[in-house]
Amino acid sequence: MPKAARGRIKILIMETTNAIQKVDFANLPDLSTATPEPVEMSGEYWTPEEVGETRRLFFFGLNIENVVDMESGENRELPVVQFVESDGKGGVRSVRNGSRRLVGIFESFAQSIRQGDAFEIVYLGKKRNKNNSFKSDNWSVKRLNFN
Repeated sequence: MPKAARGRIKILIMETTNAIQKVDFANLPDLSTATPEPVEMSGEYWTPEEVGETRRLFFFGLNIENVVDMESGENRELPVVQFVESDGKGGVRSVRNGSRRLVGIFESFAQSIRQGDAFEIVYLGKKRNKNNSFKSDNWSVKRLNFN
């Protein structure tokens, strides 16, 4: 090992699509001068409780979350659609949902949807699947226009 490398810790820096800023771990910036972003990262996982539940949201993106499968106990990847909404107090909060049908709508229109586009999303209840005996969440998704 070269003399200059002795006693040093090698740190691998991974880049992600959500990275805002790269950090040189050998020369860390002063975090006391940093300002937090307005969106809480943990956010809310939206699980509608009643048919007709409506939210007006700004599209943020599609992502994959690692979750524990409730039946098998194993980790699995869950595609989610992420949104941002006003908290009614001048701030914003993140909202996400992993309903296969809702995620599928946004995947289908990925070429024409941009981060920041506004949508009205209405939960229409459960709908029986054509290919099996299960039911899935059903949604109305409409783009909102600002006049």
